[in-house]
Amino acid sequence: MKKTMLAMAMASMVLAGCNKGGDAAKVKDNGLPKAEAKTKSTAIAYIEIDSLATQYQYCVEQQKILKQKSDGFEAQLKKEAQALQSGAAAFQKKLQDGQFSSEQEARNAQAALERQQQTAQQHEAQYSEQIAQATADYQKELLKRLQEFLKEYNKDGRYAMIISNSATTMSVLHAAEGLDITAEVIAGLNKEYKPEEKK
Repeated sequence: MKKTMLAMAMASMVLAGCNKGGDAAKVKDNGLPKAEAKTKSTAIAYIEIDSLATQYQYCVEQQKILKQKSDGFEAQLKKEAQALQSGAAAFQKKLQDGQFSSEQEARNAQAALERQQQTAQQHEAQYSEQIAQATADYQKELLKRLQEFLKEYNKDGRYAMIISNSATTMSVLHAAEGLDITAEVIAGLNKEYKPEEKK
């Protein structure tokens, strides 16, 4: 009983608070507040992400760094694979020619080859992980830069929404002519970008 009375009292207070000084024009017939537009515009703009990736200097530089790192890893893995192949061939020839002084020596040589192979596999996994992490860091930083720029760019509320569009992800089904702000964004980003920001 006390809980029911308390609930009714709280409901009365809430209703009184809503009605106090309320504007009738802002309330629907059912007593609920009318939805108000939170943006100055209903326009939607989009950015071509593929263009951003090839024209924004930060993207160009970071992708170049990633490629150099990836090429370096591939060269190292290729070198290790060639060394492993040569070692395996030498072991096979020595085994066939009976050049091992004992069975134990042959087993030791084979074990050394297996360790070499395991090391190469570990390096491949490490390099893949490093590239994945470097790519994720780059994408995170790019998103941060883009969001910060767009927040300032759209300070006047000219667009209700700015979305991304790419060849692989179609998030825009239709866009009126003139809504593509990619060139302006790239120009603005490049104007603000300073080479000394590179890490």
